[in-house]
Amino acid sequence: MLLTKHEGITFQNQTIYISGQAFIRCTFTACTLVLRETVYYLEGCTFDRCNWHVDRVLMWGSPESVQEVKALVQLIETVQQQQAAANRNTAPGPLDQSPFISSTTPQPATQSP
Repeated sequence: MLLTKHEGITFQNQTIYISGQAFIRCTFTACTLVLRETVYYLEGCTFDRCNWHVDRVLMWGSPESVQEVKALVQLIETVQQQQAAANRNTAPGPLDQSPFISSTTPQPATQSP
């Protein structure tokens, strides 16, 4: 599956469908992020006051699907902790810049128009 690539874009007050997309160093502010049952790729993105709509089937006997949800929750928790630290006027820890990829390996991304 080819992913549509978005690099260095700022999204604000929008509903963004994460599934089927590759986001590299993008900024999401006050967005609703929709994640469905398909491949996606996140690398070096920042999230501020975003809501997540996760529509994911957890198959019985499939530890991979559970691990994907756990990894997504960990990503969200890390971002929230960093924002809380910044709001307390303390120096937040380094932002986790490691890519987040759904379990199926994506094909090379295509550039969005």
